[in-house]
This record gives sequence, structure tokens and C-alpha cells, in this order.
Amino acid sequence: MKIKILIVNLLTLIRVIGTIILVPIYNIYGGFYVGIVAIICYLTDSIDGILARLWNVSTFFGALFDGVADKLFTIMCFIVLYLITPYSIIPIIFELLIVLVQFCKFKNNLNIQSNIIGKFKVWVLALSVVLIFFVSDINSISFLSLEFKEFVLTKLASNTFLILLIPVIVIESLTLLSYILEIFTIEKIPMLNHESKELEVPKLKKNKWENFKMVWLNPEYYEKHKNDSYLRKLIKLKDNNKC
Repeated sequence: MKIKILIVNLLTLIRVIGTIILVPIYNIYGGFYVGIVAIICYLTDSIDGILARLWNVSTFFGALFDGVADKLFTIMCFIVLYLITPYSIIPIIFELLIVLVQFCKFKNNLNIQSNIIGKFKVWVLALSVVLIFFVSDINSISFLSLEFKEFVLTKLASNTFLILLIPVIVIESLTLLSYILEIFTIEKIPMLNHESKELEVPKLKKNKWENFKMVWLNPEYYEKHKNDSYLRKLIKLKDNNKC
């Protein structure tokens, strides 16, 4: 099981590496190769999740690492997009607002897992981002006809990137709205204290590494508590050795 957990997290690590190399690759090789890197990174986002569920090795650490890797890679993609077109500032603003709303949900003890709109947003974003990367360097794509390249570069011209960003702007706005509505429609569950009988926490050990593994690297513990709205308190209590 340890090897399977390692493989899943190594796949997630690919997106972190992609985040680091995205801008240098764009500056040196152009949009086409950035698009290739983006495709590889977006594929790892699906593969690591599929393998984690297939092998039953989902953990809180993996979920957190996956979420952080996704956000870092998304931010870096937006930075490259801004180097290509100033229109990308629109989805950037929406993405920052989504992060703010999710943080507010977290602070208010609400579940911050992506809903179905948020999950669909990832794929709309991936498709649009990759297309923009390719279009920005369309002359490097040898299998496209000269007529098509001319159409994109002359007929669509400055509107090309805006057209490609419209699906992203629409899905970002819908995602933001859905998360805001969740704040007002989902019942807030009170924070639990260390005396609560509903909160099942593994017996503590003196070794902090063992305690960390019990919560953050334990697939069974993840499956039992992954949907708990009181997860923030649970982790806080566990880290402070109060339960």
C-alpha cells in the first residue's frame, strides 16, 4: 500500500514540477510546448484520482497535496495566459474570488470539496487553456493547413483569445455563484470539542510522526472522515494532542 500511495503522490508532484517549468518553457520554446506540458499535467490530475480510488489509498495528505498542486498549476497557467492576452485577467479575478469564498466556507466550518460545477470547471479550463497555448504558437503546429492558420491569425485576430476564454469566464462565474449559494443553503455544523463522542480519533502515540500518519496518511481514516464538516476542528484537536 505504501508504494501505491507513493505512486499516486508522485503523479500529483508532476503538476508541481509543471508549475515551476511552465513560464521558462513558454519563454524559450513558445506556446505549443507549454500546451504539451499542460496536457500532461492535466492528465495526471485525473490519473492520480482514479488510481487513488481504484487502489483505495486516498488520504487527507493526498487530497490536500492534490488541491494545492491544482491551484498552483492553475495560477501559473493564468500567468502564462496573461503573457499571451490581457483578457485572461477576467478569469483570474473569478478564480481569486472562488479561493476567497472557499476560505470563508472553511472558516465557517463548511465542507470545501468541489461540487459538480467546480469539477466540470476543471475540464473546461483545461480545454480552453491548452487551446489558447496552441493558438498563440499556431505556426509551430505543422499538421494544420495554411488556410486555417490564416483564418485564425487574420479573420479572428485579436478576438481569438477572447472567444476561447468565454467558456472559462462562464464556468468560473457559475462556480463562484454555486459556492456562494452553498454558504447560505448548507446548514453549518457546530465545531466539535474534544469531549464529543461523535468524533472518533485514533489513539495517540508519543511519536509525532506516527500521529501524523494516523490522520494524514491513513486511507481508512480518510474514508471515514472525508465528508465531515468538522474536519478543520478535528485536525486542530489532533495536532494539538487534545483528543
